[in-house]
Amino acid sequence: MMLGHAHQIMVKISGPLATLLPDRLFGLDGSMILAVILLILICFFAGLLIKSKKVKQQMSGLEDTLFVYIPGYLLLKSIAADTVGEKEASALKPVMVKDGDAWKIGFLVEEKAGLCTVFVADAPRHDAGEVLIFPSGLVKQINVPNNKVIQSLKNYGKGAIDWVEN
Repeated sequence: MMLGHAHQIMVKISGPLATLLPDRLFGLDGSMILAVILLILICFFAGLLIKSKKVKQQMSGLEDTLFVYIPGYLLLKSIAADTVGEKEASALKPVMVKDGDAWKIGFLVEEKAGLCTVFVADAPRHDAGEVLIFPSGLVKQINVPNNKVIQSLKNYGKGAIDWVEN
């Protein structure tokens, strides 16, 4: 019903405007050019809408109730946020965990009361692993973007020695 109504509005808007455009420009007809311009405008305004506080709250609620059933969603969201340079409070933070004489690469899920919940990924797959709880003293946060950690895991830990030394 909503799509039909939106279609009627687009027809009313684009009909008169399409006649003002040339029949052919850059190999596209006038209606195609108009459709591309309208699509760009719709995407722009949708982006502005998504930045609003109310929509962010609704998306957060949706993530907490629906997206938790998508395997690896939180990890992929953290990687994507890191890739575009966006800092997100709920993002998983890369860590190194001291386990005996070895260090494990993982992602900090939460920290509370002197304990840390850490997702320790299996190399070379970053979307498989185990969730472990460690004392906070054994967990070392590393200042490395998530996508670099994932790349290291895919390469069986190549470059991770530098993170232990710092």
